[in-house]
Amino acid sequence: MVNRIIQIILLLNIALLMACGSSPKMSKSAQALADPKASAETVQLYLKLQKNLNKGIMLGHQDDLAYGYNWFEEPGRSDVKSVCGDYPAVYGWDIGGIERGNSTNCDSISFEALKAYVRQADQQGGISVFTWRASNPVTGGDASDCGQHDAVKLILENDSVQKIYLASLDKVARFFASLTNEAGEPIAVIFQPFHAHNANRPLWWNESQCTSNDFKKLWVLTVNYLRDQKQTHNLLYAYSVYSGQASNDLQTYYPGNRYVDIIGISSILLQDEDYNGQKFVQGLKRDIAVVTQFAEKNKKIPAITSTGLEGVKISSFFSQYLYPTISPYQLSFVLFGENAWNEEKHYFIPVPGHPASEDFMLFASYPDILTCSDLKR
Repeated sequence: MVNRIIQIILLLNIALLMACGSSPKMSKSAQALADPKASAETVQLYLKLQKNLNKGIMLGHQDDLAYGYNWFEEPGRSDVKSVCGDYPAVYGWDIGGIERGNSTNCDSISFEALKAYVRQADQQGGISVFTWRASNPVTGGDASDCGQHDAVKLILENDSVQKIYLASLDKVARFFASLTNEAGEPIAVIFQPFHAHNANRPLWWNESQCTSNDFKKLWVLTVNYLRDQKQTHNLLYAYSVYSGQASNDLQTYYPGNRYVDIIGISSILLQDEDYNGQKFVQGLKRDIAVVTQFAEKNKKIPAITSTGLEGVKISSFFSQYLYPTISPYQLSFVLFGENAWNEEKHYFIPVPGHPASEDFMLFASYPDILTCSDLKR
């Protein structure tokens, strides 16, 4: 009963922000959530994202607490902290494997450990963002299995395939429901299903595997089932497009305002195709403008849901390439790719002694780049 009263108060605060707003930028972003029955904690998370939009861009890192460069599951470690002295403000995670009933996710993190990392991040004031590299419900293969070209359509139209998919969502719902703090209260997180749907990579939900209309129907089916059937109310929903095609794909595949809270752009600098990074900068600058304008128009929160340069081979990447590109815009967070523990060349955050480590320190020190401690001020 107490939580419900808090929820009502927070929703009234959103309404007041819409009517008055503590600033013009905040009032433009404020809106009713995709989940009308969102928990009090979820509403608080939404208001936190709104508030921090006026402070700066939150720095995020994929799997930061779980592993890093040449280490795996060592308590207290963080590659971000090892360089800049503070934990990231945002943590990326993936629940791929949950649908199979696996004990570990697609990144070799046990789901029990993952719960603990989310709890630690929450205790520190951090925010968790989840993607889901879901297995193909038709073939049983992994997310990259495109052997069945019309898997999305079959989920929508074939009862037996849909039953398999909904059984997967049952496990997803149970996992999110299990994310609680020490007091047993739900931890609100961001969920970004079907990420990279317009990227040039094999995924069974990729735009080459389904029509835009079927993609939107799959998204709506997923949100409706989690939100309305499974009563999963600790989620904000993020929809993201890959840079390079944002202007065309953003609207075409957008599931609708009733099913999205956050709109993001994903962009990785691929040096094989763009050695000096100029195409990356130009493309990201163009697509951030598209995404932020679209987010403002639809009263959503904009973010960079995935970015970075593998191996950080440009020593000034953070301060000279990324920061000047993103700093003119009001963005919620920028999430860097993971630092693999078992692949020497696969990392997106430099560690101490790396040629780019001082540049990353400079990037993290800018007043409008927010790390974990900044969220408490």
